[in-house]
Amino acid sequence: MTEWDSDSGHTLVERGSNLRRAVAELVDQEFEYSTGHLTAILNTCLFAPSLLTFWLVNGILDFSTAVAIGAVTSPAGLQVRLVAYLLLVPVFLLTRVIIHLLHPTHRAQILAGSCPNTRLMSLDWFSMGILATGLPLAIQRLGPWLALNGTILLGVFVLPRFAPARLAGSIKIGAIGVAIALFLYASYGAVVPRVPHPASVLGPLATLTLTESTTGWLVRAFNSALVGPLLVGVFGVAMNILLTRPELTTIPLLHHSLPSRDPALVVATNAAAGTLFYLLVVGGTTGQLFLVP
Repeated sequence: MTEWDSDSGHTLVERGSNLRRAVAELVDQEFEYSTGHLTAILNTCLFAPSLLTFWLVNGILDFSTAVAIGAVTSPAGLQVRLVAYLLLVPVFLLTRVIIHLLHPTHRAQILAGSCPNTRLMSLDWFSMGILATGLPLAIQRLGPWLALNGTILLGVFVLPRFAPARLAGSIKIGAIGVAIALFLYASYGAVVPRVPHPASVLGPLATLTLTESTTGWLVRAFNSALVGPLLVGVFGVAMNILLTRPELTTIPLLHHSLPSRDPALVVATNAAAGTLFYLLVVGGTTGQLFLVP
């Protein structure tokens, strides 16, 4: 082999190695978490596969909880909410795509293959609107809810302040356990055989209920297009503050199930938008859409 052939072969090998390295770096960049055009489409700024996991797991938890506490009281109501939940992810993703592409800065970042760092939408709070509209039905039996929240307030937020630090965690966990037991007993103890009637143990607290007229007005308010999104947005902001309090987030194991605190504007707008989306689904399936209570 001549010197020219040797140099030429070496150059080809070097160029081939450089080309392979460049392709590998390009592929790595496309699949990095925060850069790459494929990431912009398949990851957090436009679409995230993890949303499907959230949709399934959160849906099972939310619907089972809603049925247990009475937020869904009829098969028809459950059916409409299931339809809304099936449409939830595509509508949420489409809305997020439109918002990011309409925003000049975000649009430029996405077209350059980078995800915007600003979190404008949250599926967690957006999905809350589907079931939060049933809250008035759940709290019609007000007594068990007062027992639940009163016990948690006392055992999680008050008593640990006066107890030794080493006992604070145990007191909080015990209070949550007692609160759940009181709620279940006050709600369903009357139908359990060989168990004292809740009214005989808890007194009027077990039988305290909202009147039909009050419950009906609250249902109409939460399910009206002009008032409902506002009420659910305020409720979402309150829950965002409460569930991210250090008194709760420092409880062992429990903090894994609690959300991270989001900006109040993100919570309110997403909860309100999710509620309006659900009410539009109700209007489309039943032909009834109320603007005011």
